[in-house]
Amino acid sequence: MVNCEKILNTIFTEGRGHLVKNNITRQLKITITEKWVYDMIQSQHPNYILQQPIVGFKYVVGDFLHWHTDDMYGKGMDMTGGIVLNDDYEGGIFEFEDETTLDQTPGKAFEMRRDVSHRVTEITKGTRYSLHYRLHKEKKLI
Repeated sequence: MVNCEKILNTIFTEGRGHLVKNNITRQLKITITEKWVYDMIQSQHPNYILQQPIVGFKYVVGDFLHWHTDDMYGKGMDMTGGIVLNDDYEGGIFEFEDETTLDQTPGKAFEMRRDVSHRVTEITKGTRYSLHYRLHKEKKLI
C-alpha cells in the first residue's frame, strides 16, 4: 500500500497545480515528479514500467470527471494506473460504463486498460485526492 498521508501532506500543498475546467472535467491537476513518489508507486506495479509524469487530482465539491477513455489522451501506453488517497468525501465514485465501480480503498493501487470508458461522479461533500499515471509493459530480456 502507498503512504497516502505522506503524499497528501507534501504533494497537495497550497498554490501547487492548476485548475482544469472544460466539458469533460473540473478538478485541480498537479504534476508530480518527486522520485520518492515514483519509487513508491513503481513498487505497486512490478509487471509494468511507470511512465512520468504522475498526475495528482484534487476534487472539491462540484468537481467531476465525465465519461472518457484514457487512450484519448495519448496512445502507446499499455495500461492506466491509479491510487485513491482518501475516503472522507461523498460522491466521487469511480464508475465504469458497465455500472461497476472501482474499489476505492485509500492507498490501494489499481490497473486498467486505457480504452475502458469510466468517470468520477460529482463530489457532493469533502475533498477527493487521487494519483493517476501511465504504465508500460516491462520488456523481457532474451
